[in-house]
Amino acid sequence: MTLKFKDLTVKYTMSGTSKDGGDTNINSTTAINPNINSTTDINPNINSNTDINPNINSNTDINSNINSHTAINPNINSSTDINSNINSSTGINSNINSNTAINSNTNTITALDNISLEINKGECVAVIGESGSGKSTLALASMKLLASNTLMSGRIFLDDVDISDMTDKKMEQLRWNKISIVFQNYGDVLNPVHRIIDQVAEPLIKNGESRSVALEKSGKMLDHLKIKPGRDILFPHQISAGERQRVLMAMALITDPDILVLDEPVASVDAITKSYLAKVIKQQVNAGKAVLLITHDLSFAHLCSDRIAVLYSGMILELLPSQKLLDAPCHPYTRALVRSFPMMERAKDLAGVRGAPPSKISGATRGCIFQQRCTQSINVCSQKQPQAMSIDGSNGDGDGSYVVCHRGGIATMLCVKNISKSYGDIEVLKHISITLDEGEILALVGETGSGKTTLAYLTAGTIKPDGGNIVFRGQEVGTIDKKEFFRTVGIIYQSPKDSISHRFTVFEAIAEPLRIHGLFDDNSVKRIKDALNEVQLPDEDYFMQKYPHELSGGELQRVAIARALILKPDLLIADESTSFLDPSVQAKILKLLLDLQNERGISMLFVMHDIGVARKVSDRIAVLHNGMIVENGPSHRVISNPQHFYTKLLIDASKGTEV
Repeated sequence: MTLKFKDLTVKYTMSGTSKDGGDTNINSTTAINPNINSTTDINPNINSNTDINPNINSNTDINSNINSHTAINPNINSSTDINSNINSSTGINSNINSNTAINSNTNTITALDNISLEINKGECVAVIGESGSGKSTLALASMKLLASNTLMSGRIFLDDVDISDMTDKKMEQLRWNKISIVFQNYGDVLNPVHRIIDQVAEPLIKNGESRSVALEKSGKMLDHLKIKPGRDILFPHQISAGERQRVLMAMALITDPDILVLDEPVASVDAITKSYLAKVIKQQVNAGKAVLLITHDLSFAHLCSDRIAVLYSGMILELLPSQKLLDAPCHPYTRALVRSFPMMERAKDLAGVRGAPPSKISGATRGCIFQQRCTQSINVCSQKQPQAMSIDGSNGDGDGSYVVCHRGGIATMLCVKNISKSYGDIEVLKHISITLDEGEILALVGETGSGKTTLAYLTAGTIKPDGGNIVFRGQEVGTIDKKEFFRTVGIIYQSPKDSISHRFTVFEAIAEPLRIHGLFDDNSVKRIKDALNEVQLPDEDYFMQKYPHELSGGELQRVAIARALILKPDLLIADESTSFLDPSVQAKILKLLLDLQNERGISMLFVMHDIGVARKVSDRIAVLHNGMIVENGPSHRVISNPQHFYTKLLIDASKGTEV
């Protein structure tokens, strides 16, 4: 069976002066706060065979996404336990979500915006994104369990059956039979007054199984999910968070549905259990199930899924094969997510996605929704929304991969093509080709005399190559106005004492680039003070009047960084910028540079001889040996699986091994 979303848009109406943000799955008008003892709360000690009075006042509408103290499991209709068929005036009325026409003038929050996604039989599709991106709303929409203040348009199909306008009574025949869900918050789903095994057995009993058979099957399912013997008769509060998560998985699997929707199924489990659950999910896929996996765990998504959809503020920005997620993402947002996620094989310091998501109030965003946080935004990005573009060369077999970006995904900033450089009879660089993407950090590593600094100066345009060409944002560097180019490229030289005149004060050294480019004006003093603050130096007059010899090595290097950044360059070249510093100051400078890079979204070329430092700061490492690039790849791949003997030699030397 296939699960398909077509042009799905979901919005939540807001009441009064409600502010944008928060959990968009909660009924903003009448939902009960589960942490507050409502006047209509039901005594948890109530006899389980006693039906809940359906004549509850409609002003206390129960949100299907949360369980207050009423201990209602709205997702399972059991004839023997809790009757969830509450009168629609007080309970869950899924018909209120059914293809309701969305009025653009309504005061609404957009949770999902024109989502089209298909999960085929025998396939797992993962949906990743930051909190609040709409992942859980998509999961709830698949089961038609959205809150009563929901406005929905678009279609949802189970195979060829359109469930968008299906009544709640008809949906009951599909839920937990054809399609089941693992909810994100186990505390909102598990009934605190029923044993674990009884809750797992409940869907089977609802479907007509005898209690004894249902309990037997449930026990086997709990064993399959590694719930320790004897714990099946315990209550939810008596088992761990990870075990409760697996109980929800058991409830979803027990009826052997054709479609599985898993909302953060490993959020509370340890690494070993996570690995086992990945195996369970793969077994379901191999059995022909369609699996929609909602997760913020990128390594789990990469491990379990066939394809990955990247969701941002309710829109899919990229759909790509899972094997490309960690090493070859196409959208700047996807790359930012990967940088934010801790993985064992990665040593680079984590960097969150810069900025904050846009307002979710309908109509508040113009142009590309990611534009304010993007590292490669251009004018058109703020003027109109981009369309989905197929990713060129994606497996070459029409796998449906696409990216929503005006620039076709992560763009190349700098392209060095087959350049060579000699000094007299000495050939320093031999047919070098390398690229640097927008917002990327590239480390150029090699021993002294390998040609690193020469390559950096060629890139910066301060010297000319003997052969080949250098293209910067689509233009030959030689054809770009020099003054304009040097405003775009900043350089931190190897020795700050050699790059800053001893006759300049701190203020004069930082102001010099502004004067050269005719940009020094009445606002420049504030601009220089802001630059000093950025590099964590004082902006008082006493400091700005100091000369280089009056500063420590770390302070002088920070002044050099402020000088390089004062023109707000898009590319920063750092040539051994920390080699003269002690380890403590070096760590501070490197962290400072990484923070500035993440905040400004600039591209960086780090030139260094220490591959151990390179693995901490870069997205990609290029190894230079005897004037040639001998290895080039993602930093963690180069470090964990070096292909060239010289790279292995550098790594061994960095570890202190005799070479």
